[in-house]
Amino acid sequence: MTDTIVALATPDSQSALGVIRISGKKALEISEKACGNPAPPPRYVHLTKYKSAQNETLDQIIMVYYEKGKSFTSENCLELTCHGNPVLIKEILNDLLKRGCRLANPGEFTYRAFTNGKIDLTQAEAIADLIGAKSKQALMLANKNLDGNLTNKIRQIQSQILVQQSNIEAFIDFPEDDLGDEKNRQVITSLCDISSELTGLIEFGKKINVFNRDLKVVLIGPPNVGKSSIFNRIIGMDRSIVNHEAGTTRDFIDYKINLGMVTVRLYDTAGIRKAEQQIEEEGIKKTHLLIQDADLVLIILDRSLPYPSGVDLEIALDIKNKKSILVLNKSDLPKNIDMSESNFRHLRTTVVSTNEKESISSLTGLIQNLLLEEYKTENEFNLSVNLRQSSALLKAQNAIQKSLETLEVGNANEFSVPDLKEAISCLNSIVDTKDNEDMLDLLFSSFCIGK
Repeated sequence: MTDTIVALATPDSQSALGVIRISGKKALEISEKACGNPAPPPRYVHLTKYKSAQNETLDQIIMVYYEKGKSFTSENCLELTCHGNPVLIKEILNDLLKRGCRLANPGEFTYRAFTNGKIDLTQAEAIADLIGAKSKQALMLANKNLDGNLTNKIRQIQSQILVQQSNIEAFIDFPEDDLGDEKNRQVITSLCDISSELTGLIEFGKKINVFNRDLKVVLIGPPNVGKSSIFNRIIGMDRSIVNHEAGTTRDFIDYKINLGMVTVRLYDTAGIRKAEQQIEEEGIKKTHLLIQDADLVLIILDRSLPYPSGVDLEIALDIKNKKSILVLNKSDLPKNIDMSESNFRHLRTTVVSTNEKESISSLTGLIQNLLLEEYKTENEFNLSVNLRQSSALLKAQNAIQKSLETLEVGNANEFSVPDLKEAISCLNSIVDTKDNEDMLDLLFSSFCIGK
C-alpha cells in the first residue's frame, strides 16, 4: 500500500474538536509542509499551525506523529486535532487531498492494521463491535476479543487437533508401529473433547447475541389498565398519551432504553378488545404481530377492577411459549381483581403503582432478570463469537465429526487426516483470511469511515 489515506475520525458535525487521521508515506511530508515540523518526535503532542498549500493559516492545531512499525496501521501516521467547525474541517481535508492524500474507505485504517500484521481478524472485528456495542456487556465482550481471548482459544484448539493429526500421521509413516486400539481410542476421545469445545463456542455465540441487539419488550392488555402510564414511567418521560378514554392508543409507540447489561426497545400497544372502529382494529392487529416477535411480554391488568372477561384466552394463545410477566397495576388502590380463574394465574406476577417509584424500579429489575435468566454472571463471558465466526466453527466441527466417523471404522485411519486439516483451515479462517478479498471487502465495509 503506497498511497496515503485521510479521514475525519470524529462525527461530521459542529463540535468542540475534530480529529483527522492520516496514514501512509506522505505523513512526514505533511508534517513538514503543512504543520511546520520536519522531524516530529513520535507520540509527542505538538501545538502548531496548519497551513494550506497556498501558505494560508487554516487553524491552530494539535499534531501527534506515530512512526512506521509502531502506529495502529504500522505505517507513518498523523493525527491532527483542530477546532470542530465543519467548514474548517472541510478546508483542511480538501488541502490534504491537494497534497496527494485520498479519502479513506470505511474501515481502511483497521484493514491496513490487519494486513500489516498489527492485529488479527478477530481483533479487527472486535474494534467494529466496540464502536457499535449496544450495552456495557457488549463493550466488555468486544474488549475481551480485542485483547486476543478468542484468538488464543482458537489457536489452542488448532494445536489440540494438530497433536491428534500427528499421532495418526506417525502411524501412516511408520505402519510397523501399529496405532493400536488403545492409542486409537485416545485419539477418538481427544477429538470428541475438541468437538465438544467447538459445540460450546457455537452455543456461546447464540447465547451472547442477547447483548448485541435490541430486545423487544411489549406491553399488552385490555384498554385503560395503565399500559401507557407504566410505559412512560419506565422510560422516564411522557412519550405515550395517557387518557381515561378506552382506545386512546391506536398504534404502537416504542422507545429504546438501556437496562444494565442489555438494550431494550419497549413497546406500548393498543388495548386488546373487540374494536369499535376500523382504525382501532388495525392497531390491535399490530399488537398481535408485535407479540409474535417479542422477547418478553408484560401483561398489564388493573387490580382495582374486576377481572376483565373475553380477553385472557386470546392473549393466552398469543403468549404461548413466550417469556411473560403479569403486572397488576394500581397497587395503591383497593384490590378487586380475582385471578383464580385466569389463564395467567401461573405466570410470574408483580404489583406496581405508577405513583410509587420503587415499584417501577422493581419492575425494570424483574424485566432485566427475566431477559437474562439463562445467563450466569459476567465472569462466564470471556470472549465473543459472531455469526461469521460461528459459521466457521460449525464447519470445523463437521470436519471433526467426519474424521471421527472414519476413525470409528478403525481400518482406514489415514483417511481421517484430510478432515482434520479441513478443521484447522476452518478455524484459521476465523483469525487469518488475508487471501479472501471478497469476504474482507464485505467485512470492512461495515466499519466507520476514519476507523
